[in-house]
Amino acid sequence: MGRQYDQQLLKDIIEKQEKAVVDGVEILFKPIPDCEIKGAMDPRIYKQMKKMALITRFIPKSKLKMTVNEKSVAKLRKMFNSIDSTPIVDEEAVTVTSEFVTAEDGYKIPMYCFKSKNTLENAPILYFIHGGGFFAGSTAVVTDALKVIVQNTNIIAFSIDYRLAPENLYPIGHEDCYSGLKWIHDNANRFGGDPNNIFVAGDSAGGNLTLYCTNKSLDENWNLVKGQLILYPTVNMGGVEDEYVKFSKEKFDIYDKQARIINLTLDMFSGATAGLGQLLGTKELMNKYLSPYIEVNPAMPPTFVTVGEHDFLKVETLAYARKLVLAGVDTTTIVYKGLGHAYIDRIGYLPQSEDCAIEMGNFILKHKG
Repeated sequence: MGRQYDQQLLKDIIEKQEKAVVDGVEILFKPIPDCEIKGAMDPRIYKQMKKMALITRFIPKSKLKMTVNEKSVAKLRKMFNSIDSTPIVDEEAVTVTSEFVTAEDGYKIPMYCFKSKNTLENAPILYFIHGGGFFAGSTAVVTDALKVIVQNTNIIAFSIDYRLAPENLYPIGHEDCYSGLKWIHDNANRFGGDPNNIFVAGDSAGGNLTLYCTNKSLDENWNLVKGQLILYPTVNMGGVEDEYVKFSKEKFDIYDKQARIINLTLDMFSGATAGLGQLLGTKELMNKYLSPYIEVNPAMPPTFVTVGEHDFLKVETLAYARKLVLAGVDTTTIVYKGLGHAYIDRIGYLPQSEDCAIEMGNFILKHKG
């Protein structure tokens, strides 16, 4: 189908972007390219959300709250597994091959490799871990985004289909992802990649899994991660509260005429991460592996952080970026105005999604050895 927007909007995003310091963190604010109303929702998203708002108008607020439990898994999986992107890279430009990683217990974990026709010699590697609340999602959801990154940079990308909860309890999925990181390091040369230039990335729950990989690598003195990219990550499942991480609507700019719809999305998802421990089969959430906000290792590699202006995880994401900065970690933070959650999944439909893929590629090329 190709892009559903004019490519001029990509240029407009760059021309209108602005930097500002918030709570000690320098943030690059990316605008809605074709709307300048403060606190407004992107018009492409608003058009879709209006339909949902009409459907839910007569449903009690208590019924609209998204609860993550075993009963709701099937329904939520169907939603989270949907492909919300459209290809903008020619099929021949980036090839995808499948591999298998052997987990500690012998399970064969699917791994996918993305390469362009013009792959760099000794190429940097992006290892992308998909989101989906630890119980849903797949590489298919982010395939179009990975193709854009690979085509733009000629690096190599890998993505893993780790085992999902609740069928596979913690730490199985997390350990699958870490096994994937070690496998990529051991096999990098076979694919033409540089084992010393591995960048780990993930969105939402995948951001949590990314930080798990980095922390484990540091704790075990492997130091396998050259840089990390976390997109609207889940960093506070334990529910730590301080003035920076505590959720509050006052921390969001909300356009009055769209307030009902924006609040609907915030109310629906806020607090949803509280039920993830139950799905993962653990109550031990107050540790850096499941709630990375608790502790930031100053040895963390350069980190790319991005979140949407109206994302229910915005508060904890920016609070975590602040902790990274305070720890002395080289941190790049980008906020996309008018967007909510999961925008890397919307390649081809949202110009900001393509812009995010471009920024991710630029970050990797900037920080490669």
